[in-house]
Amino acid sequence: MYNYMRGVKSTITTFCLFVLMISVFCSSSEAFLYQEKLATSKSVAHYAMGQVYDLLGLTKWAILEYEAAAKFDDSSYLIHLRLGVDYARLNMLKEAEKELKKVNIFNPDELQSHYLLALIYSSQKDYSKATDEYELILKKFSSSEPQNIDIYAYLGQLYYSQKKYAQAIEQFETLLSLQPDNVDIMYILGSLYFETSDLSNAIETLKKAIKIDPGHDGSLNTLAFIYAEHDMHLDEALHLARQALEISPKNGAYLDSLGWVYFKKGLFEESLDSLREADKYLNDPIIYDHMGDVYYHLSQYDDAFKYWKLSLELLPDQDKLIKKIEDLKIKKQVSN
Repeated sequence: MYNYMRGVKSTITTFCLFVLMISVFCSSSEAFLYQEKLATSKSVAHYAMGQVYDLLGLTKWAILEYEAAAKFDDSSYLIHLRLGVDYARLNMLKEAEKELKKVNIFNPDELQSHYLLALIYSSQKDYSKATDEYELILKKFSSSEPQNIDIYAYLGQLYYSQKKYAQAIEQFETLLSLQPDNVDIMYILGSLYFETSDLSNAIETLKKAIKIDPGHDGSLNTLAFIYAEHDMHLDEALHLARQALEISPKNGAYLDSLGWVYFKKGLFEESLDSLREADKYLNDPIIYDHMGDVYYHLSQYDDAFKYWKLSLELLPDQDKLIKKIEDLKIKKQVSN
């Protein structure tokens, strides 16, 4: 194999010398063009050798050839892409990132580099940069394939995970325009409207979903929770929560909603029973926050403090909850 490789290199060297000899006999104006062609030829030769080494699994040698090719033609996105891939294979991630970013400069429409960058950032646990790369990929696809509903769903879910609710809503609204009777999309949209305090659209969208599919438990539960959270239509909220639980009786989130409806109706013992049941199926900060509220209204302050602290341990930086805990501490100091 070594003799074969040496023969290939010899052929390339002879070719380059041949090009050089031609340039000697040209006029000065033509010489510049030939010098440019010569540099291109050398770049192509090194690039070709790099591909051969890649095929043979000789990654380090391939990198040397691609690096040489880049010296003669630094604007070739293919050279930088190959370098990025091979650096990544050798776990030289900083070098890979640098080359892949150059690909984006010389060919912004090339998507493979963004996939590789996303994988590199994910491996480094830099999820913010990784999601930026995925966002760019999905945006490219959505513009080139405007009828592909999966792309809008992926992009919407990506925005949702980043809590970019306005952008997520835009994607799911586009989805709904393509599938106007899709109750799953309505459910997600209703939840997003609720997250952004767009109460009117949240209720209208969820009610529409339930009208189309009366057994859509997610929509039933979310609408029940919204009504309870805002002290609205509590009897209807109770009916909705119970309907959701008939469909999914061991769902901790649904049991929490039922408990919260009971709480808002002043039925504290029933609320506590439901929330305790929810805790069996779901270890959740919202459930513990609600349990704390019930115990507080039952004047069982030690238990209230216990469950609020549990909620805070699972989900720190809850400003309203922190204030409730501080107020309870003051209340207990005063009473002592």
